[in-house]
Amino acid sequence: MLLAALAVCIALAFQILLPVVPVMVERQGPHGIAGAATFALFIGAVTGELSSPWLMRRRRSMHLLVAGEVVTALASLVYVFPEATAWVLLVAAWARGAGMGVAIVVSVALLSELTAPHRRGASIGYYGLALSIPGIFVPSIGVFLLAAGRADIDALIAFAAGAVGAVIASRIPERQAHLAEASTNLLGAIRRPGLLAVFGGFVLTSCSFGGVITFAPIALPLAGLGSAATFFLVAGAARAVCRWYAGLLGDRRPVRLVLAGGMVASLLGLVGLAIHAGPVLVLGAAVLYGGGYGAVQTAAFLAMAQRAKAQDSGAVSALWNSGIDLGSSIGGSLIGLAAAEFGYGSAAWVLPGVVVLALPLFLSRAPASVTPETEPAPPETYAFKS
Repeated sequence: MLLAALAVCIALAFQILLPVVPVMVERQGPHGIAGAATFALFIGAVTGELSSPWLMRRRRSMHLLVAGEVVTALASLVYVFPEATAWVLLVAAWARGAGMGVAIVVSVALLSELTAPHRRGASIGYYGLALSIPGIFVPSIGVFLLAAGRADIDALIAFAAGAVGAVIASRIPERQAHLAEASTNLLGAIRRPGLLAVFGGFVLTSCSFGGVITFAPIALPLAGLGSAATFFLVAGAARAVCRWYAGLLGDRRPVRLVLAGGMVASLLGLVGLAIHAGPVLVLGAAVLYGGGYGAVQTAAFLAMAQRAKAQDSGAVSALWNSGIDLGSSIGGSLIGLAAAEFGYGSAAWVLPGVVVLALPLFLSRAPASVTPETEPAPPETYAFKS
């Protein structure tokens, strides 16, 4: 319950400013710099995530969780001041991403260590639901406040969520010391057969997320049924439900099938968004893309966990989370560069093309020699369940 509550705080602080900061930076100019804002946020997250396995071997989990939330909260205060320069806004975005990256990797690693292998899908599904619930309505609130000229309230909400998250994190039990010492580093985990292919496919698919975050608030109206706020609301709801349901399916069906279904749905949604010819098409695109990408998020974690070993939990968490954010940073940059050259309408068609490239990587079979589900989890893994 504490991890779920922390997930809600992490998501709230992250999501409220997610569609707001690109617009704030774009207003500072030059044209197309909105992509740089998305890139700064997600590359900061990747920095925090990839450093987390190293930090988890040297610092207490509770300290890392609190530090990540405090950094996110303080960096969010920069956006109270709309007159801040573009460079200040970009640096604050990087810091917010780094704080979030550390907090989410440590929390997912703790979740993985508490969960039996045969319940891993349901566990990450419920955690994903808690992480995604704010995404149903919070980005829409952020856009609404931005349209009303109150981006400062968005920033204060992000600060408050980070502060509350720090308090919750201080009550979460520690990792066992011997588990931290036995943890595999990133290089060791990524050498597991087949894991790199899944990671690469997830990065490519997540390019679409960063692109959509950058594209929708600028290309869609700020009000009305076909607005960016409505798109984020519907897509967020679909993503939350499908992240949860994909976890349940992943415990009962081959993960490759869940991945394939999610990929097809998200691809259709991206095509609809690129066309965005009327509110009905925008809403349909939101349902398909949100649901498809939500299923891919959960299924990708399960596919990586299937190819890893018990001691890889921290590294798998870092790779999975960094896959989301690395891909999102690349996607935001692609949209920004393409928009500067061709305009945002044409740039949107880059996203479906990138997702297609991920299909062969995702659909490769897990090597038969890697069967972590059959490995008995050490009793100590569950020692701090309370």
